Amino acid sequence: MKKSIILLVCLVAIATGTHAQRLIPGQRGLQLSVGVPITENKLFADGNFTTQMAMTINHKRANQWLFGLEYAKKHFAYREMQIPSETITFEGGYLLNLFSDAGKNVLLNTGITAVAGYETVNRNEKLLPDGATLLTKDKFVYGGAYHLALDVFATDNIVFFVKGKCNVLLGSEVEMFRPQISTGIRISL
Repeated sequence: MKKSIILLVCLVAIATGTHAQRLIPGQRGLQLSVGVPITENKLFADGNFTTQMAMTINHKRANQWLFGLEYAKKHFAYREMQIPSETITFEGGYLLNLFSDAGKNVLLNTGITAVAGYETVNRNEKLLPDGATLLTKDKFVYGGAYHLALDVFATDNIVFFVKGKCNVLLGSEVEMFRPQISTGIRISL
């Protein structure tokens, strides 16, 4: 009985201390994520992927600023070949909290970010093995992104998340709308 009471007291102490340190305004976090672009073909096909490293800064009411660097690689089919398109972008913007439970354990966030970066197709090699020539050019791209993220706190400082995102890149000669799904971890510093 004595062990049960001590265990109960410890659990209550951990639970109350956990809520006190979450989502403090000004607190920064390092976020790492991996994902896949959403295509009309298979979701995990052709070596397509995205990876992102970002910094978050908590604001009032569980809202947050987001600043990140993202690398995305997507292949496009041409006859029997796969032509790679690679994009490196920087983004910055604001995410609003739509919903959270009373203990701030699960949060649903949405927001927009400004996006700017560089896009290359087939690593700037214009001539294909069959003699065809690519007309696309490597260039700077810019635009915005819409985010919808579900955050789940594992501890006070560790958050797991799943995010749906759609980049809208103007100036791209490959594709303007780029939806993707990603998952990752955020560590509060």
